[in-house]
Amino acid sequence: MRYSAPFLIATLTSPATAQVIPTGTPAADILLSQAVAEHRVFLTCSALDPLTHQQILTNWQKDIAAATAILTAHTVPQDAITAFTRAADPAALMPAEDTPWAEVKGLCDTHPDWQKTYYEFNLTILELKLPGAFQ
Repeated sequence: MRYSAPFLIATLTSPATAQVIPTGTPAADILLSQAVAEHRVFLTCSALDPLTHQQILTNWQKDIAAATAILTAHTVPQDAITAFTRAADPAALMPAEDTPWAEVKGLCDTHPDWQKTYYEFNLTILELKLPGAFQ
């Protein structure tokens, strides 16, 4: 199942969460926001499986680095790049330690196929998709 960016952004962000700010390219903004929202689910729901969580974390960190390089190469304003890296920071995507278990479980219950989605690569991989947003 493919998660829609507006649904994910509306249901997974809070006022305290860092947001992606406009890059000057709407297609890039959509991809960045979608990838951040998807990884909020992947990182949160994998937290009880250390091996899966580490794999997702490592892959996400590589994708953040690739996206940052792509944004820089396309002369995206530095404040937009900084906002993206803050929003994409795994620590910002994971729930706070005092988040009630019911909230975490509720998020994962609304995305029961998150693991299948991830392993079938039915997600936004910025390194692959972001360059096309600038063409």
